[in-house]
Amino acid sequence: MGENTQKTVAVIPNLIRDLKKSQAFLQMLNQVQHDSKWLLLLVFSFSLLTLSSCKDDNKNPYDDSSLQPPPAPNPDDNLEPGSFQYIHAKVFKPTCANSGCHDGTFEPDFRTVNSSYNSLVYQPVIKNDFNDTYTYRVQPYNADLSVLKNRLTVDIDGVSGIMPLSVDPNNTDWVQYKTEYIQDIINWINNGAKDMFGNPAQPGNFLPQVTGVAAFKGGTSQQLAGDANNVIIVPAGTQSVDVLFALQDDSSSDANIGYNKFKFSTQLINIGSASEQTLQTITPQSGIGFYGDNVQFTRKASINTSTYLSGTIIFVRIYVNDEDHVNPSEIPSDGTSPDMVNFFTLRIQ
Repeated sequence: MGENTQKTVAVIPNLIRDLKKSQAFLQMLNQVQHDSKWLLLLVFSFSLLTLSSCKDDNKNPYDDSSLQPPPAPNPDDNLEPGSFQYIHAKVFKPTCANSGCHDGTFEPDFRTVNSSYNSLVYQPVIKNDFNDTYTYRVQPYNADLSVLKNRLTVDIDGVSGIMPLSVDPNNTDWVQYKTEYIQDIINWINNGAKDMFGNPAQPGNFLPQVTGVAAFKGGTSQQLAGDANNVIIVPAGTQSVDVLFALQDDSSSDANIGYNKFKFSTQLINIGSASEQTLQTITPQSGIGFYGDNVQFTRKASINTSTYLSGTIIFVRIYVNDEDHVNPSEIPSDGTSPDMVNFFTLRIQ
């Protein structure tokens, strides 16, 4: 055997050993590749499950119409029971400030806390009992002499009924908590009828009020009717209109109510620039006031309507004062509710 042959034979065992190693490596590589396929499949499947779970857990609430936001907190729940704000929120506003009633159409005006307080405390009564027991709607420190408390508990004149005359159970829980609410009102009055800032009520002298308006065809006894909104309808061709006013003051007699001027204009906003005219004092004339009771009309404003076209709206304001005030009261004023302004408004038919 030659030298080269011997060398070749000598390396064969090494080649066989290396070949076996290579075969093992290939088998291992094949196994790893096989296992990797399963591993990748497992990772992929787990990822799908994770994504599916995340999708369910992070559902956009705006995509589900059945999901509703949490209810907003009710600020009335934080009011102190027995305070005037509490009484307004629980009684006056939901029970009494109904359309055509104490919504500004008639006093007391229960639309807001301020209007309620200012039209109750030390405000003269309109309806009284047969003995004229009551002076004020609310007399601080004395619920028994406050007509408010008694209108809620008795029929003071036998014909007016007990307030409220009717309730809407969808808006108020008056029927359920009537006893508690009346006691809250009594306590508030007897504790001084404190205002929304906790200050006790202070007596004062009030400006004159208008308690009724009536209109007649000029120089006649033909009364002009109002429409559904209490705007006075003036028939076409009417030459003039006499508008009568009933007045009331808490301290001065009718004879001592002075200044006695009026203005009228087709512009409600700019009525202040209209010229003042004399409001005549007349012999008292009985009629029906804002609240359905009998009043005495003692002032008259005569208005020439001959030049106004059909559909024209005329707004009227009067200016009066009493013995305790220098500046006159403007009635109605810029702050008067539209429902009340209508009583002082003419519309040419």
